[in-house]
Amino acid sequence: MKIKNKFGKEVNIATDGSLAVEIERKYGLSYAQKASSWAYKRYLAEHGVTKKDVLRALGIEDVSKMQVRALLENDGTRPLFNAIVEDGLRMGFERGSNWQALTARTIDADQFSAQWYYLDEDSVDAELLDVGQAAPIPTGTLKLGDQSIRMHKRGRGIEWTDEARRANIDLVALFLQKMGVRLGRQYEDVAVERLLNGYFPDGFDAAPTLGVDTAGTVTLADLFYGSAFMEYEYGFTPKIAVMNLETAYTITTLRDGDAYLYRDELEAGQFADVVNSRPFISNRVPDNRIILVDTDFALVRYEGKPFGVESERSAKTQVEGSYGTEISEFVPFEKNARLILTLDTAR
Repeated sequence: MKIKNKFGKEVNIATDGSLAVEIERKYGLSYAQKASSWAYKRYLAEHGVTKKDVLRALGIEDVSKMQVRALLENDGTRPLFNAIVEDGLRMGFERGSNWQALTARTIDADQFSAQWYYLDEDSVDAELLDVGQAAPIPTGTLKLGDQSIRMHKRGRGIEWTDEARRANIDLVALFLQKMGVRLGRQYEDVAVERLLNGYFPDGFDAAPTLGVDTAGTVTLADLFYGSAFMEYEYGFTPKIAVMNLETAYTITTLRDGDAYLYRDELEAGQFADVVNSRPFISNRVPDNRIILVDTDFALVRYEGKPFGVESERSAKTQVEGSYGTEISEFVPFEKNARLILTLDTAR
């Protein structure tokens, strides 16, 4: 199929049968990966062509009005199908959750396990030092950790029975978005778990903790002290506070005598800010715990395979499915860039 790309050059885009052969030859992928949205989008990008360009060349103005079977049963549109499914899942995965707000950076990995590097704190002086003429400059040491990071595959899928193939793409998009939201929230839970407990089972990257003035209570002074302690003791500034709904409610309904401290927020239907930002609500944080997080340094995400959609056909049921998956892991980068306030203990 001849299509003009973004540079005005006419390129030949393969359709389903020849496309699988070409993608296997170019990228050396497995059967499922050959039919994946990631492989197809990469193939189109290398030719300077978009999904819209392909649809336009096929004479399709509005793909949302088509039925699933119309795409799956046509050689020209079948390669597009997983890319369209990915769009629906990704909308929920990325917009229906907020794991990105907790992540400092995503680190690409070329395999499903990664070496873990850290800066040896014992070799780093916290202050700038005067260096005499010809004297050595103090340095920190970047070391390779004894432990490695193993990434996990996570995803959700949908099977296309004969009945499902009659569904309108516009309707399917809503189901996909709903599934993406659930996947994104589960993924968000993993990020919060890593902030709370660290990644390594031996506790090497566990966060420091700090109690409050009076065990069993929380005050504005406790929140101020925790934030200042983290900044002056560890050199990190909390940008966000992670807590469960009950704890956020307790803070928002704090009183000064008979008056609510946050009356304006209550009337506006908002939570009170903690460390100058809206609290990050997660049911993974237990009662009596608040995680203060410097989101610039606390958590990184290692990515072995970006989010994409693969196809698979069951040999037993002969039903084809589309599965949105990604391979990654969250790991604390600097353990002291987060501080856990323990509201049930006194400092």
